[in-house]
Amino acid sequence: MIPIAYLGCLGIACLVALTDWRRAIYWAIALDFLRDPVRKLTPDEPVLITVSVLGLWAIITAAAWSQSHQEISRAMREHSKIMYAFRLLLIAIIPGCVLSLVMYPGGYKMMILGVVSYLAPFAGIVLGYLISLRPKELGKIFQFYCIVNGIALVSVIGEYCQLGWPGFGGMRGMHWIRYSDGEIVQLIAGWYRSPDIMGLHAAQVVMFSLTLALHQQKHKSPFWILLAIFGCLCLLLSGRRKMLGMPLVYAASLVLLCYWRKILRFQRVIVPVAMMAMLLGGIFLVATDRYVSSEYTNFAGTLFTRGAARYQELVGGSVQQTVAQSGVIGTGIGTATQGAYHLVNQKGMGSWQEDGVSRVFRELGIFGVVFVVVAGVYLLRGVSDAVTVVPRNWHGAMSQLSFVAIVIANLASFTVSHQQFSGDPASGIIVLLLLGMSLGIGTLARLTFRSPRRPQVSIRHSKPGMATPWGVA
Repeated sequence: MIPIAYLGCLGIACLVALTDWRRAIYWAIALDFLRDPVRKLTPDEPVLITVSVLGLWAIITAAAWSQSHQEISRAMREHSKIMYAFRLLLIAIIPGCVLSLVMYPGGYKMMILGVVSYLAPFAGIVLGYLISLRPKELGKIFQFYCIVNGIALVSVIGEYCQLGWPGFGGMRGMHWIRYSDGEIVQLIAGWYRSPDIMGLHAAQVVMFSLTLALHQQKHKSPFWILLAIFGCLCLLLSGRRKMLGMPLVYAASLVLLCYWRKILRFQRVIVPVAMMAMLLGGIFLVATDRYVSSEYTNFAGTLFTRGAARYQELVGGSVQQTVAQSGVIGTGIGTATQGAYHLVNQKGMGSWQEDGVSRVFRELGIFGVVFVVVAGVYLLRGVSDAVTVVPRNWHGAMSQLSFVAIVIANLASFTVSHQQFSGDPASGIIVLLLLGMSLGIGTLARLTFRSPRRPQVSIRHSKPGMATPWGVA
């Protein structure tokens, strides 16, 4: 009965997407969470429930494309480097597709899974770009995401307190634990299907909430900072170091980007927000020391004492082992993608690639990696062009850098562990929405200020009622 109700809601969301794809994004965010408890409460835990929301994203993308030809054509002209990066990625995955089709029985299934995991996030760039052209929607989407997942994260506390609510914990037969210095750390998933997925959403809530605290009205900042602190508590209980590190990468990246762009407004805003965050952070540390078992805080501390060594082990050592096993040409697209084991028998195919870098080496080979690196360079140049065209005194400049910082944090997580993205392209779409928004803010700056050669224009000198990335000035 529960799966039927969920699929019914999914069908309604698809109908909504055909008429108003922007509204359907809110449905997609809500269903993205609901699919995990629904799947766990279904007797056979079908994988279809997890991937079904990807169909909704596909309809949203198709509807947006059909209704926004003019805007997308302009985006392709203005951000030609991004398009070139997309073409290079297409070239990179072709040999891997051929290998999967030729080498494995039923390899076409694995090929489709791999292609979707590589290309679906680009749909997020398109959607994010179109959303940013209506600036009022940016804040609403972030708020909705934080509220939905903030409510869902209550289940993390419930599982930790052993309340026994239906749908707690990971998938059946899975019990996530970590051993650290003689201590056993029980990883918490809540209503999410794994601690990794819970940790990813908790990290996004932290980063989105901090972004909202920086950009919304001052009287609303305490609420968002409190929500960020709650997200940090859930991150602690996830027991996933790579997720705990994401907010740190976000904060460091945002500071460096604002310093690079010489964002003066950042200095005025960050001081009161930082002081409030430090105060609440102190309360958080005292509370966790009293109410959270010490093994969680001890394990989280290893992020600083062992994080670098663990990163080198996962990425550097795994790449060497992968090249030795898979050779120059790789083993085919999809072979290291999360969920491929449901489609083909992968026995005898070598070790599992946990980090995202060795996954690319295994699936695409040296040839594909070269093209992926070049595509990454063009993507970076395209984003840099979109950032530098925005006047540094405009309200949208810091919003844009906040989006880029969140993308960097997710990229850092991907390099360490790709499963939450490769096995769930919807997670990648949500992240790439932010990248598309940052490109769209560059377009807004061109339309608003007409000339990219006026870097010192202030929003205060613009016309009353001018649109900004968070509303109307």
